[in-house]
Amino acid sequence: MPKQYRYYLGRITKGGSLTSNDLIEAIMKPVIIRKKEYSYTFTNMYYDQKNNYLFGKLVKFMPIGEVETIEPNEHKESTMLIQHKKESSSPFVVVLDYMGIAYPHIWNTLQKEQFEKYFCELICEKYDNLLVSCKIEPIVDLRTFIERVSTIDIVQRISANVVPPNPLFGPAWKELKDYMEKRESGELSISEKSKSTNGLRTKLVSFMKSILEMKNASDEEKIKLLENEKYDISDAATLMAADGYGRAKIEGLSNNEQIVIKTKDNQKSFLFDKDPDREELFNFVKEELVTINSERYLEH
Repeated sequence: MPKQYRYYLGRITKGGSLTSNDLIEAIMKPVIIRKKEYSYTFTNMYYDQKNNYLFGKLVKFMPIGEVETIEPNEHKESTMLIQHKKESSSPFVVVLDYMGIAYPHIWNTLQKEQFEKYFCELICEKYDNLLVSCKIEPIVDLRTFIERVSTIDIVQRISANVVPPNPLFGPAWKELKDYMEKRESGELSISEKSKSTNGLRTKLVSFMKSILEMKNASDEEKIKLLENEKYDISDAATLMAADGYGRAKIEGLSNNEQIVIKTKDNQKSFLFDKDPDREELFNFVKEELVTINSERYLEH
């Protein structure tokens, strides 16, 4: 069995003047960025116009690196300097119809937080960081998130940072999306803290459960129920973040112990080959995104 990595699902959020075509251009004709002794860039780039996806690898390398060698005639070990010594290579796929991205966590060499940071820096550096922004936001595993949030007895604080979705929207946070569009908001942050020991009056847990547990209703009825529900702004922002359009944090008490739950700590993930076939990875990731959209009733 081939070696596997754990891949994580996220959404690419574009800000400023960055367009989808700009994103494609930045990946297909990449720049190189230098961070201390290491440099980063994209390699093995591929754009499938028919299926509208990008494949590539984010590589970490040393401009000049040492490798260990053997001198057989002298029967001794030595080292030699080589140019562009590869330290790590992280395959990824971007499904443009959903602005979804899958990327691995490579222990000790290119962890997922580093991938997110340098991927976005490479995109922005392509345009000299002028009037563009790029972020990778986690798509939350809702079942795990619900289980963790449901253990909270008292919700003391909810904070969230969300960005306008494109091209999808969810009925659970449609009003918030419409509000941001009306205001021409590029980003919205909210921090809500309870004024009493009883905690915030939030129905967040029941809202999230309703998305997954309305099993006896038709899809049309489920969507109508979600659309007709009145969501407070912090709850809607948390649900929006869970769908991959920002980040949220819930703080509270569970059995009199302090607990902090972050959307980024409950990111949806899967195991896949270390050196994946690009088409197989695309098909797998697209199916995952289609399932997520269906499960959460996200629409274009």
